[in-house]
Amino acid sequence: MGLFLVLLGWFSVLIFVVAAAYKIVRLAAQPLHLRWELYPVAHEPNHYGGSYMEEVDYASKPRHTVLLNELKELLAEVFYLKRVREYNRFGIWPFALAMHWGIYFFFFWLFLLLIEEVFDLYFTSFSLFANIFGVGSFFLGALGALGLIIKRAGSAGLKLYTTPVDYFNLFFLLSIFGTALLSWINDPRLIFPRVYIDGVLFLQAPDVPLPVLLNFLLFELFLIYMPFTKLLHYAAKFFTFHKVLWDDGLNTKGSPIDKKITAQLAYRVTWAAPHIVPGKTWAEQVQIADGREVQNE
Repeated sequence: MGLFLVLLGWFSVLIFVVAAAYKIVRLAAQPLHLRWELYPVAHEPNHYGGSYMEEVDYASKPRHTVLLNELKELLAEVFYLKRVREYNRFGIWPFALAMHWGIYFFFFWLFLLLIEEVFDLYFTSFSLFANIFGVGSFFLGALGALGLIIKRAGSAGLKLYTTPVDYFNLFFLLSIFGTALLSWINDPRLIFPRVYIDGVLFLQAPDVPLPVLLNFLLFELFLIYMPFTKLLHYAAKFFTFHKVLWDDGLNTKGSPIDKKITAQLAYRVTWAAPHIVPGKTWAEQVQIADGREVQNE
């Protein structure tokens, strides 16, 4: 059992890094999305709500974009859940924010424990600093996950958007933060999580209480599980914002965008619908659709 826990610790990190990197590369290689061009576009220098296309002879003028503005919007979404706060009418924002910050703090806490182990900073002010983030993550994460479960189960409207896997993910996270709270109640100085980290780093079977074992076992299983689920939305969000919501690059003949569109119009459709003929290319589908419109006129 001890050797299994040590190997699982390393294996879970390896799977997480490799699988997440693979998924991110796949996302980056996806075909050109139908761009929304919803204004205001974050990278506009003036950011007043308009577009560079409003300027006279805009096609002949150099583009000026401020990627820092995009970064600010993305950070507001990641750390403040800005759009959940503004647009979600079910009141989940406080709990969603608490759960996300619980996850952020938990990862940061583990990072601090690794630093503490490498540089031998046990029982110093650094340890107290690490414990603050650890305990904070346990409470925030548990409160957020439990609150979201209650919100989703108790709202008739929200139930329509909640699938069984959504509940599974929330209960999974709640179990991680719940066992972390149990381990802290029995070990207020959080000594045994450090023992566990030491054992995994130096390939020695950790001798720790059951709540600590369960906590790290669940967390490591979560690391393996996460990249293969919708929980990878933290990576997909960048592409959604940068390449779908805000991509307003000018499409000219022979440009990279034009070449992508030309290549994608040659893709063949493998599914059928009343308005779709399987086996035809997208370019042929457009011609068919145009022909139908002419007949209807």
